[in-house]
Amino acid sequence: MVNGGPKWGWYWGIWALMGVYMTTWDFVLYPASPLLRLLILNLLQNGAWGLLGLFLIWLANRKPIESFAWKEWPTWGLHLVVSVIVAAFGLFVAYCITILMESFGWSHVDMASIKRGMPMIMKGLPKFYRNYFHTNLLFMWAVVASFHGLRIYRKYKSREVEAARLEARFAEAQNLALRMQLQPHFLFNTLNSISALVHSNPEGADEMISRLGDFLRATLDAPHDQLVTLRKELAFIQDYLAIELVRYQDRLRVETQIPAELMECRLPSFILQPLVENALKHGLADRPQGVLLHLRARKEPEYLVLEVQDDGEGFVPGREGVGLANVRSRLGLLYKGRHHLDILGAPGRGTLVVLRLPLANEKGEA
Repeated sequence: MVNGGPKWGWYWGIWALMGVYMTTWDFVLYPASPLLRLLILNLLQNGAWGLLGLFLIWLANRKPIESFAWKEWPTWGLHLVVSVIVAAFGLFVAYCITILMESFGWSHVDMASIKRGMPMIMKGLPKFYRNYFHTNLLFMWAVVASFHGLRIYRKYKSREVEAARLEARFAEAQNLALRMQLQPHFLFNTLNSISALVHSNPEGADEMISRLGDFLRATLDAPHDQLVTLRKELAFIQDYLAIELVRYQDRLRVETQIPAELMECRLPSFILQPLVENALKHGLADRPQGVLLHLRARKEPEYLVLEVQDDGEGFVPGREGVGLANVRSRLGLLYKGRHHLDILGAPGRGTLVVLRLPLANEKGEA
């Protein structure tokens, strides 16, 4: 049966409005009748039909019509027969209410007078049915149709919500798989760097292994949330840069411009590390003078803007590796095209990566 107070309010409200409408109809047909009496009469009649409509709703809830298939025709027939019976009974109740209301206009009312007038009263019943039965039957069909319409709408919304939930879970699984793909990629690159330092700088290699252990522990212990705060993401980047500083030493300088009020903004976890890694890999290359790395963040209307800039060798179109391709895939899964990732630069003039992400609310929803 229909649940919820507001929906019952709508149900009885519609019956009341029908009573008011039919009052205006009767007042046009019988202008000599008192308006208040007509209003009370129609409200009582429609209230009685509303009560009978509850039985139809109960039946529709127990025996709902699922489709137009042949196997459903017995259910269709059941509702048709029951609605005709309920409409006929409802009209009889309405007729009795009419007679009782008219009796209040007599100067002397007693059971004897009512009994004497019963043949005349019953004589008007067929005409009452001829005039109003089809209207009352339509009302009952409207009740059944409205119930099934609401039921179909709820099923549709339920399936829509379930489909959205499944899509979100699928996207989360894909996102997690892409993130797990990044970590081995980063690990292999770092191990190669350690291997290069083992003979030339054993102390540096030892420190790099120690920092790598701390970094991996932090990433493995962190929850696999799709979105994290900018503060947490920067902590990952700082741990990563601490490893790279052991490798590049004075050749790598880092400057950050991150306003404190943006630290709680949310962004995809582990999304900046591939951009920073690309800046070091392609920016430094074989440049003996090293590279200056800028990390910036600012807020635009509806967007969190993140910038990773280096003054190295510059971006070469078509030179996108696993890390950048992974970033694009993850952003596409999470933001469905509402984000912007721009890579600007020229050979010998450095590279600027600008990432615009829709601002997320407290629940992490963009």
